[in-house]
Amino acid sequence: MKNKKIIFEAAEEHSEVLLNAPTPATNNVPKWFKDQKFFSNAKNDFLEATKIEGSEHTYKLCIPITDTITSGYTIVLPADILVKNVGIKDEYIPHISWLVHFPVLDIQSAKALANYPVPTGFHSTFFRWNHDWQIKTPQGYSSFFMHPIHRHDLPFFTISGIVDTDKFPNKLHLPFFIKNGFEGIIKEGTPIAQFLPFKRDNWESGKKPFSKKSNIIYNNMMKLNFIRAYKNKIWSKKSYR
Repeated sequence: MKNKKIIFEAAEEHSEVLLNAPTPATNNVPKWFKDQKFFSNAKNDFLEATKIEGSEHTYKLCIPITDTITSGYTIVLPADILVKNVGIKDEYIPHISWLVHFPVLDIQSAKALANYPVPTGFHSTFFRWNHDWQIKTPQGYSSFFMHPIHRHDLPFFTISGIVDTDKFPNKLHLPFFIKNGFEGIIKEGTPIAQFLPFKRDNWESGKKPFSKKSNIIYNNMMKLNFIRAYKNKIWSKKSYR
């Protein structure tokens, strides 16, 4: 099957010189995920793990988690930003600054936020990441933008959205919130968003009654291997380059 082509086009003069274009999510796998072993209290060897009392499979063997971390493309922060809490009218709000000459982000009016529910643990100040690359997908394909998947460790939260990137000459603005009380430098290269191109299809839902036969077949198939039965029997490899 022929690969689909996604294009990242510089939207500003400084984009090609100073900014990283989106890259495959496989290039931005977090260190905590890379460092995790497949088995608790053991090396990554099944026979060794079975000899250690209390050793269990970890999330590292869960292909759906690995798939979400490594699928699609990642947008990274183009420059260091400094976050400080500034007191205004008896309230501390996050103030963000940077040294580069181009706007890394902007702040939106509280009126724009309206009644949108602020994520728990985050300040209500409404920021937007500026992204100076246009993302162009083939005809009939949109892109689903979201916070970097499983990156609960980041001191901000990027809001999800879908853009028809085949038709919209986009220079994206990605809304986000800063974690309450956070102060410090968020470094250049930090993932700020992840996105998945997908084909626009029309869907209809349906339901079927329980099938004992189907359940037996599935359960037996999943027991054919001690580990990674889902990967070996069901999983389809995805490629983003």
